[in-house]
Amino acid sequence: MHVLIIEEENQAVERVVQILEQAGLLKSWKQAANSQQFLALLDAPVDCILSSEGVTDLSCLQALKLIQSRRLDVPFILLTVHDNHQVAIECLKRGADDCVYRDQLGRLPAAVGAAVKKAAERSKQKRLEKALMITKFAVDHAAMAMYWIGLDGRLMWVNGAGLKLLGCSTAEINQIRIEMIDPALTDSNWNEFVGALRATNSHVHETRFQRKNGHFLPVEVTANLFETDGREYLLLFALDITQRKAAEREHSRLVTAVEQAAESIVITDVKGRILYVNPAFESISGYSRDEVLGKSTSLIKSGRHPRVFYNELWGTLTSGESWHGRFINRRKDGSLFEEEATISPIKDQQGQIINFVAVKRDVTHEVDLEKQFIQSQKMEAIGRLAGGVAHDFNNLLTVINGYCELMLSQVDARDPLHSNIEQINKSVQKGANLTRQLLAFSRQEPLEAKVIDLNRTIAELSKLMKRMLGEDIELETRLDSNAGNIKADPGQIEQIIVNLAVNAREAMPQGGKLILRTEPVELDEAYCRTHLNAHIGEHVLFTVSDTGIGMTEEVQLKIFDPFFTTKKTGTGLGLSTVFGIVSQYEGHIECESELEKGTKFKIFLPRVTEPVQDIPEKQALKTLPRGEETILLVEDEEDVKSLAARMLRLQGYRVLEAQHGGEALLTCEQFSEPIDLLITDVIMPQMSGSDLAKRLQKVKPAMKVLYMSGYASNILTKDHPDKTDLAFMPKPFTLQQIAHKVREVLDSGK
Repeated sequence: MHVLIIEEENQAVERVVQILEQAGLLKSWKQAANSQQFLALLDAPVDCILSSEGVTDLSCLQALKLIQSRRLDVPFILLTVHDNHQVAIECLKRGADDCVYRDQLGRLPAAVGAAVKKAAERSKQKRLEKALMITKFAVDHAAMAMYWIGLDGRLMWVNGAGLKLLGCSTAEINQIRIEMIDPALTDSNWNEFVGALRATNSHVHETRFQRKNGHFLPVEVTANLFETDGREYLLLFALDITQRKAAEREHSRLVTAVEQAAESIVITDVKGRILYVNPAFESISGYSRDEVLGKSTSLIKSGRHPRVFYNELWGTLTSGESWHGRFINRRKDGSLFEEEATISPIKDQQGQIINFVAVKRDVTHEVDLEKQFIQSQKMEAIGRLAGGVAHDFNNLLTVINGYCELMLSQVDARDPLHSNIEQINKSVQKGANLTRQLLAFSRQEPLEAKVIDLNRTIAELSKLMKRMLGEDIELETRLDSNAGNIKADPGQIEQIIVNLAVNAREAMPQGGKLILRTEPVELDEAYCRTHLNAHIGEHVLFTVSDTGIGMTEEVQLKIFDPFFTTKKTGTGLGLSTVFGIVSQYEGHIECESELEKGTKFKIFLPRVTEPVQDIPEKQALKTLPRGEETILLVEDEEDVKSLAARMLRLQGYRVLEAQHGGEALLTCEQFSEPIDLLITDVIMPQMSGSDLAKRLQKVKPAMKVLYMSGYASNILTKDHPDKTDLAFMPKPFTLQQIAHKVREVLDSGK
């Protein structure tokens, strides 16, 4: 046995150990010389404790109290001398098993043996009492209701759970028959039930028990037939399955929810073999449940993810953690789709992974919308940069072009310098065209919007495009007569058609087919929710389709970027210009392309109900109009201001110059005579041209206003929403343009 000895004197301990070893009772022993050692040794297995009267900080009575406080049933024997009989008596009164005097240690083995035996008997008795108590308690307080029933159907005994289930008292048991509990068991049914039970001895079924208050409870009954003392009895175990039925209903609801969930749900085994998929998976992937059960999840892999992607995924799952991320998978028909997935391990009660469950949401449209948004932000940022550059460049071109025009009017045509100046002028025009493309892309090109018939524009251009495309490309037009009209600058719409046709020709080096199509469409909220910058309402859909080489997804993401091109030559501004023009009219453009299958551009332009406005042919006047009116010219760019002033003075006008709004106000205040016309730049430091015009017209209400700018400012759109009172001249301008425009504004009735 394992003995713990409370003693400071080592010789006394050695004497006790020697006696117990000689008696063959000692297996191991420990000495506790203080309270700390005693408490530490109590945590180890101990069969008997031998204690002296006490050690430095622990008396025998204190040690006994500590043992009892821990509810340790360990034999406790006091080792003392005759003089301490009061201590011995007190220890025995408080529960010590025996007391052995030190001069009678020869009695120690017998005392230890008797104490251990007595403790074992106490332990056995406690276990028996506990077992009987537990059995009685289990029967009386079992959650399972128990009913002892005679063959006549009368209840003979019921446990506490059975009484509670029925809502009855013990006194009422003898008055209850089985049909009062289970109305289905009438006399004939009861006899049939007992007869069937004789054949099987045991039977389990579900039924309903009626409580004393008349309410019914669903129960699961286990019926047992047994015989004792020559008589047969039935012992029924009844389990209230109200919660189970509720759980089954909840389970049914959960199954219904999983089956009807919009998210794809997949359950696999630990090797990734599919055990369950819900209908959403079938709808999204195109595979039926029967086609995938037992198959690996690699069935829908797209090949777009590297091996390391799947290694990290499985590493996360097998470590017991959930994985969250996105997949690019492949449908049964071969098309790709993107899913946002959460995959979690399912563990048993021992913590072992037994399954994996994946909840996946098809985010293909969301990803497309996100890409559209990023592209839109990028295009907006680049557009602002392009617009600013084009604005400054326009000012330079205005100066160069203007002075070229003045020099051409002063240099004889036979002078060698005349041809040099013409070459400079041609280069200026090319620069102006490039600037116009940048402004169109940045949605800031000055517009002359008219109501036009898109069908008529396409029909007229198609005659020219047949020669441009070449004989190996077939041009087909499918123009719906009900497509409707749009409001746009005719030149820009022609630019869109030509740009797309030229790109299509480049994509069909071996020849092919180009189809131009129009049709009326109405964009609804669902469509606009998944297509950035699309607007709800009626539109004219203009589609340009070719049978060319097509584009990769990577190229499609960049086609509207300015200066991006796959051609060996070209500025890379063609499609970015198309994008800018369409966006400027609050339209929407899409591109669908597949390698070796061709490309389709779909342009949605808002449909208008106004009739078509005929566009008069421009007639060049051989003589420039002149005048003697007073003009206030406000331009923050000194070179542009000087050029414009010189051109106006050449035509006979009196010109007052100002470099910004403050200087213009001061000039107007100091000039007492009438000012017939204000020519002002739209964007200037300190004060916009629109704000300046408002302030000056309060002082000189008869003064007319002509705005000029290198791009269409939203300030003008805000202050002149219907543009009925707006006169505008785009930069760069020529002497002829400014002469005609100034005369037009001065002669107008407004």
